[in-house]
Amino acid sequence: MKKQQSIQRRLHSSYLFIVGLLSVPTVLLLLFLLPTTARYHQHINYISDARAIVDLSGARLESELWDIVAGNQAYQAGAQEHIMDEISTRLDRLLYETEIYESRQQVEAAVRLVDTMSSYMEELGAPSYRHSVMYSNEQILREIRSVSDLLHTVLQEYIFIEIGVISDINGQLRSCSIAITFLAALLLLVIIMAAVDSCRSVQRDIREPIGRLEAMSVQLAAGNLEARAAPPSVSELDTLTRSLNTMADQLDELIENRIADQRSLRKAEMRTLQAQITPHFIYNTLDTIVWLAQQKENQAVVDITMALTQFFRISLSGGSDYITVGQELSHVESYLKIQAVRYESIMQYRIDVEASLAPCPILKLLLQPLVENAIYHGIKKKRGRGLITVTGRRNPDQTMTFSVSDTGIGMPAERLAEVRAALTSDAGPQAGFGLYNVNQRIRLYYNNSGLDIQSAYRSGTTISFTIPCRMD
Repeated sequence: MKKQQSIQRRLHSSYLFIVGLLSVPTVLLLLFLLPTTARYHQHINYISDARAIVDLSGARLESELWDIVAGNQAYQAGAQEHIMDEISTRLDRLLYETEIYESRQQVEAAVRLVDTMSSYMEELGAPSYRHSVMYSNEQILREIRSVSDLLHTVLQEYIFIEIGVISDINGQLRSCSIAITFLAALLLLVIIMAAVDSCRSVQRDIREPIGRLEAMSVQLAAGNLEARAAPPSVSELDTLTRSLNTMADQLDELIENRIADQRSLRKAEMRTLQAQITPHFIYNTLDTIVWLAQQKENQAVVDITMALTQFFRISLSGGSDYITVGQELSHVESYLKIQAVRYESIMQYRIDVEASLAPCPILKLLLQPLVENAIYHGIKKKRGRGLITVTGRRNPDQTMTFSVSDTGIGMPAERLAEVRAALTSDAGPQAGFGLYNVNQRIRLYYNNSGLDIQSAYRSGTTISFTIPCRMD
């Protein structure tokens, strides 16, 4: 047997798969861009240092030295040594950080030239030269200028090499961007194909078990109580399938175990009448679920399926005839949620029942047929949107009164009289299976007058009944 899988888990796995694939290009881009961009900026800084050295060793240094040679300032008062220190600092950094062989050769040559310039400057600042004639000082200045020109040539060659390195890095960035763009397009194609396949798989796994449940409900409606549905492949439909199979088992058991006396016989007849109504509701609901699945409304399919599961869980209620008011209201709310999907454009509902009534026992399936009657004979027959209101109140005499009101088409006085008469007639449920069933069961189990119906044409209908808060 195929292992059951959760639709929600499969969708979650698909989302993780898609997010994972989408993150691959971003991760690769970051892994490549971060170090490559760092290298790019590093070489830009190398060029900036080289240009700064050219500027320092050019006009700025020459201006300081000329003032000394011309006698405008003393050697000690000049900034030439500070300039040379800054040049040496920048060259030392370039020598330490430069890894490319050709660039390193140029830096080493520049270091040697700077050392030569420093030697000439030491001669210029030596005591024996401080009082020399200006001609000798100018000769030293020319030598320094000559070395400075060589330094500029070496540094220009260094800058040219570094520009080539930057060009290579830029090419790598461009190639990487193209490759990652191609990879992203390929992954997008894979994601689209995976999403389409996942969508088809989910639709198939929903449609097939629902089709089996629909076929089972049709067979049950036709009277074949041996019909059973196979376990579904998705876990969300497992509870619903088991509930339907259990319902079929219980229906079969009810028929085989009829009680002999008249009262028990009439109770069994009411259960059978109730069973005749249920398969049609199942068929319509499953048809709605199939339609939602075809529209790819997966979350709506899950919501209405869970509501239908809750509906049948309370309908079965361990075979007991009585449940609590809270369970009956939950049953009605599940039914209304299902019908709200089918009749969203024409129906609204409101449930207003005192909280203190929740633990009180009540004969099950009294309110749902009244709500169903309000939908099909009230709301659907009137133009525009209608409101269904379910109310429940505790009375001073330890009874509780429930009513189901609608703002539907209502009934003329003649039709209202016919419906009231049909409820108490022995000829059969001419007022409709739902109302007749509820009225007979209330009279049978609670020994009272049954349903009270009030209606006005084009104003709506209110159906109410009163039962004890405690069973006798």
